[in-house]
Amino acid sequence: MVSIKKFLKRLIEDIRASPLVEEGMLIGVSIIMLTMLLSLISGIFGGVKNAFEGTNASMDSIFGQISEELNKIWEYVSSLFGK
Repeated sequence: MVSIKKFLKRLIEDIRASPLVEEGMLIGVSIIMLTMLLSLISGIFGGVKNAFEGTNASMDSIFGQISEELNKIWEYVSSLFGK
């Protein structure tokens, strides 16, 4: 365990390896940021999908009620004219 610490400390302090360590850290941060961004986009699209599904269900319900009311009106008008 001590030798790993010494190796990492020497690697970080070594001028030749410093750019490699920095690039590795930048790649790690980039991967984390990309994951967060994709998660955010996925959440937004999920919310939009749920909103459209809710709207679709509401519209189906409204059109169903309108259809029922129009059928009642048609039956009443038909009964007035004896059809």
